[in-house]
Amino acid sequence: MSHSEVPPPPGIWSIPASTSRNLAAREDLLAEIGATLAKRGVAPLCGLGGTGKTKLAIEYAYRNASAYDTVFLIDGQSPATIDSSFVTLAAEMRLPEHEQPDPARVVAAVRSKLGRRGRWLLLFDGVRDPSEVEPYVPSVSHGGHILTTSQNPIWRGLTTVNVRGIERAESVRFLLRRTGETDAESADALAEELGDLPLALAQAGAYIEETGRPLAEYLALFRQRPAALLERPVNFPVTVATAWESALAAVFSHQAAAELLSLCSFLPMDAIPRRALSEYDPLALDDAIAVLRLHSLLEVRPHALSVHRLVKIVVRNQLRRDDRRRWMEAARRIVQASGQDSLSTEEDREGRTEPESG
Repeated sequence: MSHSEVPPPPGIWSIPASTSRNLAAREDLLAEIGATLAKRGVAPLCGLGGTGKTKLAIEYAYRNASAYDTVFLIDGQSPATIDSSFVTLAAEMRLPEHEQPDPARVVAAVRSKLGRRGRWLLLFDGVRDPSEVEPYVPSVSHGGHILTTSQNPIWRGLTTVNVRGIERAESVRFLLRRTGETDAESADALAEELGDLPLALAQAGAYIEETGRPLAEYLALFRQRPAALLERPVNFPVTVATAWESALAAVFSHQAAAELLSLCSFLPMDAIPRRALSEYDPLALDDAIAVLRLHSLLEVRPHALSVHRLVKIVVRNQLRRDDRRRWMEAARRIVQASGQDSLSTEEDREGRTEPESG
């Protein structure tokens, strides 16, 4: 049953209805969220921007609406936005403190009230720094629950729910359902190109629906102009490129992290062996990895690193001409040194040496 079929319960409810068509039920993740909340009371949903963390949290809220009397969405991007959300929640709870000019007193009143009872769910959406949420979290000892969404996977002492792309079969089903086509082969190939990223699939579906371009033609166009298509909004509220703007801005203010991400963006391997980066200072490399992980722009696997294929496209397109050539040559040397001369760099695969224009 989708959340659109479940009415919200009486009481306080601030969860928006989804405005786009759900990609997948993602039953395994919903079950993992439920189990984590039952055990810990807190479940951080972590992953790259565009993987559908917020929609997953909203789906969980709707499916479990009858278990709560209070369900409230909080803008978790900064202490200021959290303060504002808590003032609104205090008013909804009819706490006299909601008119206090000091947000700290309002927050304390909400925490105290919720901490003494259960049957509530707070959803902190878009958290950048987990430490900023800590002063706002009520006690969950009486059965209250906290859901958070964040690109930052480092939540010390907490079990996180890692949200990645959806299964290939579901990607294909979504594209066919959204476009009304039966070309499963093109849908599968496009899902591969998009790395099964929910936001990218939804953006492609919206473009195809709006322009009437057949799946096979969109696939061919994407292979020619991937960065341009990832940037085109076509009546879509958020694009893949804009979803990563703040994360990439933060990364490119850190030299070592910017250099590592730039290099990885030209490497064709899905899993980049750490040994391929052995010429780099290990401490500087670890620092760069740590910065990239804060935004889920890089995933650490056993003895290897992984960058989503769409992140590579967006990063390459943002680099200046001289930097593109520099990192393409560095990537080519690594590919050759790894004994995989048959592998081309990502830039070679696309056959371009200049950034795309939108």
